[in-house]
Amino acid sequence: MTYGANTRNTPNLHAHALQRVDERLVGDEAEKVISAVKKACAKYGSRSVGIIAHDIGTQRGQAWGAKSNGNLVVVIVRHGQVKTVYLRRATQTFDLSVSRTDILVDMTGRVLSSPIRSNAHAGRRNGRRNEPRDIFNMRGN
Repeated sequence: MTYGANTRNTPNLHAHALQRVDERLVGDEAEKVISAVKKACAKYGSRSVGIIAHDIGTQRGQAWGAKSNGNLVVVIVRHGQVKTVYLRRATQTFDLSVSRTDILVDMTGRVLSSPIRSNAHAGRRNGRRNEPRDIFNMRGN
């Protein structure tokens, strides 16, 4: 499994992530995960994104064990590079503290109702940071 050049929708695969894919995915799961990652990065960028990429359907690994376990494949992309791939149970909480990314997206459509975004860009409007906003102005600001 390899990726092409570092572009917006085809992040490079870090050696650690490749090792995790080999340990955790079987059959055509890797191709499904790759497809979900490419789609997510094309839509949300590849700077800092957590991706719930695939539902493998059943629990893999022992719950509460020392190794990655769960029924969902989660991929972390930072600065155009897939950093890690791990399993997580759908019954566990999903938020930005889990992925430690600016955005967490669900490409399975089964876990999150919408992407969870960081508040890192709060206060920025049209390139203006911390500028007061006229709440009565309804022109889209």
